[in-house]
Amino acid sequence: MALYGYGLLVGKVKAYRPQRHGSPHALIMVQPNVEGHPPYRVAVNLGSAQPGTQSEIEYQIVDIDAHGTPEARQLAERLRNIGATDNFLLTDGHPELPCLDFVRGGLLDLQQFTDVPSGEDPFRSEFEKALNEALKADQDAGALVAVFGTGYPCDHRAKIVPGTGFEGIDNIHMNQGAMHYVNGTQHYLENGPNQDGALIFLLPSGAKGFFVKFSTQTLQTDESGNPAVTRIDKIDSTPAAVRSAILTRPAAAAHFAALPRQAADIPRYIFADTNPNDETSQYIPDDDNGTFKTPFVMAFSLGHTRGPVPTPRAYPTMALSDIVGNNPPGYVNQADSERIVFDLAGDSGAPSQKKLPGEDSVTDMMSRNAQRLQPAFLFHVGDVVYFYGEQNYYYSQFSEPFRAYPAPIFAIPGNHDGIIYNDTMTSLDAFQKAFCATQPARWEGFGGILRSTMTQPGVYFTLDAPLVSIIGLYSNCSESLGWLDEPQLLFLYHELVRLKAERAANGRAVILAIHHCPRWFPGEKENADPTSAAIDRACEQAQFWPDAVVCGHAHLMQRIVRQTADRDTPYIICGSSGYGISPGQELAKDYMQQIMKDGDKLGTVILEEGYTRVTVDKPSNGGHPTLSFEYFSVKRADDTPADSCKVDLVTHRLL
Repeated sequence: MALYGYGLLVGKVKAYRPQRHGSPHALIMVQPNVEGHPPYRVAVNLGSAQPGTQSEIEYQIVDIDAHGTPEARQLAERLRNIGATDNFLLTDGHPELPCLDFVRGGLLDLQQFTDVPSGEDPFRSEFEKALNEALKADQDAGALVAVFGTGYPCDHRAKIVPGTGFEGIDNIHMNQGAMHYVNGTQHYLENGPNQDGALIFLLPSGAKGFFVKFSTQTLQTDESGNPAVTRIDKIDSTPAAVRSAILTRPAAAAHFAALPRQAADIPRYIFADTNPNDETSQYIPDDDNGTFKTPFVMAFSLGHTRGPVPTPRAYPTMALSDIVGNNPPGYVNQADSERIVFDLAGDSGAPSQKKLPGEDSVTDMMSRNAQRLQPAFLFHVGDVVYFYGEQNYYYSQFSEPFRAYPAPIFAIPGNHDGIIYNDTMTSLDAFQKAFCATQPARWEGFGGILRSTMTQPGVYFTLDAPLVSIIGLYSNCSESLGWLDEPQLLFLYHELVRLKAERAANGRAVILAIHHCPRWFPGEKENADPTSAAIDRACEQAQFWPDAVVCGHAHLMQRIVRQTADRDTPYIICGSSGYGISPGQELAKDYMQQIMKDGDKLGTVILEEGYTRVTVDKPSNGGHPTLSFEYFSVKRADDTPADSCKVDLVTHRLL
C-alpha cells in the first residue's frame, strides 16, 4: 500500500539542530507562508542509527541548475514558480503539485547513489552548508526549501490524521523498493510510486537537491513501487530469453550477491510432544461471519489483491538432512532397494467445535499409522489455519491436533493462511513464525505444545529429501484461481533445471506442490488459468516436467491424471484433511465423467476425509524407480487405501 499523507511544503528555514543525542536525524524548522503559522518540524535522516558503524543510507547531492537532468531543472523552476506554500499540501488534494519518483522521474542518475563513508562525512557537511546558506539568505535576499515527504503524526495504514493538523514532515527519503523478506520488517507496506521524499534548497547560488535511500531498498521496482528483484542471484540473473518465454512480460536480468545462509549449528528440533496428555491451552473457535463478505476481504477472495510475496532469506532450498540427519526415519537404504515414505495433507484447520472431530480423526489416523510405518515428514499443501491464519488459532487448529505426529511438518501457505481482513494485519505473519523461523524454537502460537518451529527459507521453497524433491509454491489468496508472482515462476524454472540434472544422475522424483490446482483440463475456457499456462511455460523452457502435482484448496480428495504424448502426470488434490468435505468443489466434472467411463485409472473423487501417503522406491537390481500415492480415508475400517496410483519414473507412465 502507498503512503498516506504525502505532499509538499515550500517555506523558509528558521532553525536547525540534531533531533536528539546520537540520532542520525537532523531536525529543521520550516516556516510556511502564513504569518503566525507554527513552523513545521522536518526530520531528515543523515546516516546510520548506530554511531561508528557503516551508514545504512545512501545519498546523492545534485547541483540542479549546473548539473541536473532536464527533468530536475524543470522541477526546480516549477518549485520557484510555486513559491512558499501556506501550509503542508497533500498531493491527493492538489493534483497540480509535483510528486517525486526516483526510479521513473528522470531526476537522478541512479548509479550515483553512494554510501556515507566512515570518518569525514561529506553528506552532512554539504547539507549543513546548504542550511547555513538558506538561513543567511533568508535574512538577506531570501531562500526557500521544498520538502517532499509525509505529514506527521499520521497513521498511514488507517489513513488517520490528527484533527489539529500536521506538526511536521518525515519520510524524507525514497519510499519504494523496500524488500519484503521472510520475517523481516514491514517497510514494504509503504512502497508506492510517485511518493519519494527529498529536500530541494532554492538558494541564491542555485538549486541543490538532497536525495536519500536506504541500502536495503532496491532501485529496481515495478509499477507498484515493489521490488522487481529478489536479491537472490540465481533468480534475478535468469536470462532475458528465459524470462520472456515464461513470464507475460519481459524483464531485464539483474545481478545481486546471494544472501548468506543461516549457521548450521542450530538447536535440536522437537516433533511429537513428549506428553500428549498434557492439556496446556484451550480450543478457540474462529468465526468469519462479520468479515468474509466485506469489500476488503472480497478483493482478496476474487484475486484482485495479490502479494507481495515475502522474499526468501536466501535461495530457497533446504535439505531434510539438515533437520533429521542423513538417515531419517521413514527412509530405508537396503541392499536391494532404497525407499522413502512421507505424508501429504491439506486444508486441515478446524475453525469450529463442529468441525474439530473431522480434523482430529485425520490427525489421529496419521499418528497411528506413523507408529506402524514411520514417515520421513509431512508436507502440508496449505490452509493450515482458518479463516485468516491468525496466531491465536494455531494451537487449536494445528499444534494440538498434530501433537503426536512424530516427524517434521513442512508447509506452503493456502489462501486462508495468507488472507487478512483489514490493513492493520500482516499477511502470512503467523505462518512465517510457525514455518519460516531462523531456528527451531518453542513458539507461543503453539500454546504449550513442544513442537519446534520449522526453519523453511521462505513461504516458497524446495525440500530436498532422499530420492525426492518437492518444489513448493505459494499461489496467493484467491478463492478460485491461483496466482504466482514473477520471482516464483523464475524460481520454478531454475529448480526444474537443477532437478533435471539430479534426475539424470540418480533418478530423483520431483513433485510440484501448490495450493490451488492448476486448471489445465480440456474443456476449460481459453486462458482460464494463466497460472497453469505459466507453469507449463517454465517446464517447456527447462525441458523438464514434475512427476506429479499435489494441491489442496478443494475440500475433497481428487486425482486427475494428465496424459500427454510422452507422460502421465497425476494431479492429486488432498484438501480433505480436516476442514470438511465439499462435494461441490470437485474440479472439471465433465472431464472427470469422460475419463472415468472405463474405470478410475485416470481419475477419481473421494468424498471422505483423510490424507495421502507417498512412497518413492528405487530398486538396485536395474528395475525402474517408482512414485506411489495412497489415499487413506477415516471411513475405511481396514488399513487398505481408498485410492492408489503409481508412476514409473523412467517411462513416465502409470503402472
